[in-house]
Amino acid sequence: MKKQILLSLLILMPWLSQAQYNHCGILIPSQKSINKVKDKPSSINSFISIDEAANYIKRIVKQVPDWQQNFVLQERNGINNAYAHIQNGKRFITYDNLFVEALDYQTGTKWASVSVLAHEVGHHYFDHVLDREGSTHSKELEADYFSGYVLAKMGASIAQAKAAMAKLANPYGSHSHPPRNQRLTAIEKGYNTVKPRKKSNPYSGNFYTQQNDVRYVNVQPRSNKLVQATWFFNNGQKVSENLHYSRTTSRGARVYYNNYMQNTRRVELYFFRDGRIREKDIDLKKRRYAWYNFSRH
Repeated sequence: MKKQILLSLLILMPWLSQAQYNHCGILIPSQKSINKVKDKPSSINSFISIDEAANYIKRIVKQVPDWQQNFVLQERNGINNAYAHIQNGKRFITYDNLFVEALDYQTGTKWASVSVLAHEVGHHYFDHVLDREGSTHSKELEADYFSGYVLAKMGASIAQAKAAMAKLANPYGSHSHPPRNQRLTAIEKGYNTVKPRKKSNPYSGNFYTQQNDVRYVNVQPRSNKLVQATWFFNNGQKVSENLHYSRTTSRGARVYYNNYMQNTRRVELYFFRDGRIREKDIDLKKRRYAWYNFSRH
């Protein structure tokens, strides 16, 4: 008899686990989470009005080149879900305000709700709703891919882009939604298609000096070990030099240098952490030097 009960429980376990998930394969928030959101708006994220949610949608759509929003956002409380659909020939994304806030509460990041909204935007972007045949594994993975792509462009980390799915997605999947591991893989693939943005370098650009014969110097870092400096003179002449990394001073400045004029002169550029640049012009023969300060104007 005990063996039969144990066997029955093993058969029922997948069903019991799936019963806690909504139609989109996301864990339905506990009543405790819902009460927390009701009693005190989340400091992580709070969709106080549909206008605030719409602002997130605009930011999501903005990440996609050559595409205009073609759907309406509507709030419907009590459904514990967010989904894309067509009604009377009109496209919608319908979401439960408490549900998306509870996602953020449970995961500890605002990116959870943003990723779920981005997933639904992805359904419209790929025209998944046009056939009216509902969700399939391939559709859901495409929307997950879109979510990862968009969140990368919005500045989320890979962990933040995966937060909702990693913690709240159904590990087993269903006939309409793939299991958690496949969905996380799709998000990561979308995320990795976005090339990292180049960090702005405070040392690149035109810098002006008080030297009488020089108008400005243009600096372009080529690597951590090399910068190219081009001096533009008042008479129209310009001279370019590749300056190689030498050392870091006790004041934190990185020093790049180059010898010229048959090793009788030397130029050193000092790049300080606060963005200042100074040039040290050294006469190696006479062992004299002069300092020049640069500014951006």
